[in-house]
Order: sequence, then C-alpha cells, then structure tokens
Amino acid sequence: MSAGTYRETLKRQGLQPFLWTQFLGAFNDNLFKMVVSLVAVRMATGEPGRDLSIVSAVFILPFILFSGYAGQLADVYSKRTVLVVTKSLEIVATALGLIAFLIGHLHLTYAVLFLFALQATFFSPAKYGILPEMLPDRDLSRANGILEMSTFVAIVVGVAAGGAMFDVWQDRLWLIGIIVMAIALIGTAVSFRIPRVRASAPGARIDFNPWREIGLGLKRLRGDRVLSLTVAGISYFWFLGALLQLVIILFGTQVMHLNDRWVGVLTAFAAIGIGAGSMAAGRLSGDKVELGLAPIGSIGMGLFAIALAHSGGSFA
Repeated sequence: MSAGTYRETLKRQGLQPFLWTQFLGAFNDNLFKMVVSLVAVRMATGEPGRDLSIVSAVFILPFILFSGYAGQLADVYSKRTVLVVTKSLEIVATALGLIAFLIGHLHLTYAVLFLFALQATFFSPAKYGILPEMLPDRDLSRANGILEMSTFVAIVVGVAAGGAMFDVWQDRLWLIGIIVMAIALIGTAVSFRIPRVRASAPGARIDFNPWREIGLGLKRLRGDRVLSLTVAGISYFWFLGALLQLVIILFGTQVMHLNDRWVGVLTAFAAIGIGAGSMAAGRLSGDKVELGLAPIGSIGMGLFAIALAHSGGSFA
C-alpha cells in the first residue's frame, strides 16, 4: 500500500479547524510573550538578562504546577470540550492583558503572561491527545508534522509581529492588547468546529494531588524504554528551545545591536528551522513513527548551538 500524502491528511474531517485553533493560540502566546520580554528589557534597571529570565520563569511555572491536573482533565472530559473551554479562557487573559497595557503596569503583565501559560498548560494534553482520536494511525506522523510545523510558523509570525508591533506602538501598547484580544475571539470561534470526541476515561476520579499522578506516570515510563526516551527527547528539545529564545533576544540587542523589529525577525529564523524540520520528519517517517530521526536532529541541534556560540565575535 502506498504511503499517504499531506494533502490527503489535511482533508480529514475537523483537522483544519483544529490546526487553525492551535495556530492562533500559539501566535497569540508568542506575540504577547515577545512584547512583555521587550517591555522587560526596556524597563530593566539592572541586567536585562535577569528580567528576561523572570519572563521565562513566569511562562514555565504553570506547566510545572498544573500539568498533572491538565492531563487528568483531558482524560476525564472530551478533549474537544477541554480545547474549547481553554480557548474561551484565553479571551479572559487577553482582556486582562489589555487592561495591563492601558495602565502600563509591568508586574500586571507578568500576571497576565502567567494566565496565558496556564491556559496553554491545560490546552496542551488535549491538543496532543485528540489527534489519535480524530485520525487513523497511518496519518499520525504526517498530522504531527503538520501540527509542529504550524505551531512553529505561528511562533515565527507571533515573535516577528510582536517585535514589529512593539517597535511601532511601544507608547500605545493598548493597540497591541486589542489585536491580541481579537485573535483570541477568532480562535475560540474556530475551536467550535473541532469534531466531538468521547472522553477516554469518563468514569475516572480526579486526583487533587497532581504530583501523585505525575509520579505514577513516571513509574509507567520507567517500564517503557522507547516512551521514556521519547519524553526525555521532547523535554530536552523544549528546554533548548526556551533557552535559545532568551539567548537570541540578548544576542540581538546586546551583541548585534538590533532594534526591536529585527530582534523579532532574528528569533523567527530559529522557529522557521524547527518548522521545516518538523515537515521533513513527517515526510521521512511516511506511514509510521520513525524514532531513528531523533538522534540525527539532536546532533544537528548540538552542532549549530556550538556554531552560534562562536559567532558573537563577528559583531565585535
């Protein structure tokens, strides 16, 4: 049987609304985070790196604290319901973001960034878990490739747009707040077109100690070598991606002396590479999950990280 194509996969019922929902959410998250990062750098009284670290910590904290609950909710309730509800909460976060921009309060923007990340925390397990419930197994590699590619295209556009908007409207940040809120409204409307799926464990009880659930998950991981290596690889990838984003912002402002708009463009190039790699991995995997591509990607990430470390002298 011949391998399927991306065109055929995209025709699967409900996949395109799902991808647009994810795209708009990732775009909004990264636009807002980029603007907050640039505000933090602009208002920094000491080392800008410290303020950027605070921004990153605020964005990561909800994933550490609430991922246990998020995974349980994605099992107990329909993943489509979880996606729609969390997208609706994004509207609340953007409304508060608009208020924060109107009054010009940096610490309030940190709180709003925390809410954006909290919404993403509960969105993520349902986002990844719904694909096997919507699609046949033979389409999963391509669908995941499209999902990752579209996510990083959203990051590209969101980061670049955030830098450009801040460069133009840094004295009228409320205009950015209105745009972010409008995108949240559109994304929520699109999410209602995601097809309904059944809950995978409707009778399960939610454990209010999230660490116990995480502990059980880690115990299961230890018994599955392939799955444990997969989780370790994904964790390393996101760790390096978050670190790279911080480094690029500092590299652009402190070493290359770029303005805010071009710092956004510089960050976008990293996301373009990730998106291209995601599509290539999906194509090379064909109708199966090809784990052998992961070590190749890891080697490439390491080599180019070393190259980036040695490129700073070119701008001295």
